Amino acid sequence: MAAIIPHSPFLLLRFSLLAIFFFIPIQSQVPANQTFKFINQGEFEDGIVEYHSTYRVIQTNAYTFSRYPFRLCFYNTTPDSYVFAIRAGVPNDLGLMRWVWDANRNHPVHEKATLSFGRDGNLVLGEADGTVVWQTNTANKGVTGIKLLGNGNLVLHDKNGRFIWQSFDYPTDTLLLGQSVKTNGRNKLVSRKSDADGSDGPYSLVLDHKGFTMYLNNSGKLLVYGGWRGSDYGSIVTFDFDTEIGFDDFIYYELVLTINQDVNASPPPPPQSHRHLLQVRPIGNGHQINLNKVNYNATYSLLRLGSDGSLKAYTYYDKVSSNTWEESFSFFSSYFVRECGLPSKCGSYGYCSRGMCVGCPTPKGLLGWSKGCAPPKLGQCKSGAKVDYYKIGSVEHFLSPYLDGGDGPMKVGECRAKCDKDCKCLGFFYREDSSKCLLAPVLGTLIKEVNTSVGYIKYSK
Repeated sequence: MAAIIPHSPFLLLRFSLLAIFFFIPIQSQVPANQTFKFINQGEFEDGIVEYHSTYRVIQTNAYTFSRYPFRLCFYNTTPDSYVFAIRAGVPNDLGLMRWVWDANRNHPVHEKATLSFGRDGNLVLGEADGTVVWQTNTANKGVTGIKLLGNGNLVLHDKNGRFIWQSFDYPTDTLLLGQSVKTNGRNKLVSRKSDADGSDGPYSLVLDHKGFTMYLNNSGKLLVYGGWRGSDYGSIVTFDFDTEIGFDDFIYYELVLTINQDVNASPPPPPQSHRHLLQVRPIGNGHQINLNKVNYNATYSLLRLGSDGSLKAYTYYDKVSSNTWEESFSFFSSYFVRECGLPSKCGSYGYCSRGMCVGCPTPKGLLGWSKGCAPPKLGQCKSGAKVDYYKIGSVEHFLSPYLDGGDGPMKVGECRAKCDKDCKCLGFFYREDSSKCLLAPVLGTLIKEVNTSVGYIKYSK
């Protein structure tokens, strides 16, 4: 007769726990000899670095974090205020070294801050007291290693080499070659405030389904001043290059923006206005926007949204003894879009013609331009405050091409009345041919124009 084993809930629980244990996969970890904790301290390194910064290279017993011409560093532009970053360029070539990615530019750390990579696979930047300032949020996600790749991409990877985290997914003001902005991720570049202040500035280049557009943030209101607007370029735009075989098999490199990577491409629409898009070369095709040709290898190129709102590309060429970074594209230039279209071209205020700041508009007329040129100071905006306007002929505001000249049609008196009632209006621009009215919330660079656009600048009486 078979023995009867009494039912035991504790025995069942034990078997259940054992089953769960054997079926749960063990998460891979970083090998103990590949972990590190780097302390930001010691002497600064040599070299010519942009923003007049000083820096320390990051290296440990396990990692040098150096892949020509890129390197991991801490840098600062003001004392005791450090950013964890990727540098492009090397000290020995006597050229300028550039910062192409920042981890914590809005939250700098101090002396003796630490960069740690633990067995759980999380890369953590912290203050000396342990306060976490920035991290990759990759703890216990299967990370087994960290690498700085030859294209400048810092990656955390699993045992199969799959990227769990990469710096290419988090651009700041710069795109390296092969790097993208994405509508389902980081969809924009944001400028620095200045060379000395690396925190978020007022200019941005944003990808959405309306285009790839450059904005100026004016007290919370986004003003369009450039970019490629009026078309859906898909969910990804990548900074890249194309090649072309020329005479005697010479290879020409073309800097491009690769677009429509996830949609059926169609030819790009014609420019919205010939007054602001003055390209002398083809715009591109359904899959790319042409920027500029480069006469040598463009592998080490970057696209930068500057603190002044400019959009420029630079290409690294190490075959020369100095000036290793050449400007290889400029959005506001003689060959792409008129230079005077850059809002900051003449500082806070100025009259621009053919790429040069030629005058400082005043109630007494045009005076010689200098960096001290500034718009009129207005008194407190209140009911009954007396204001007047001085007139500037043949001038256009930088917003005009992107707003089709403004609202209207309306009479010039109606346009003035709208500006009178708007405390944020610093002046208005009236197109006499179309009776369009544009209220200007910011002045900046005023563009000499041969058409019938007239500017009226507000000042206190």
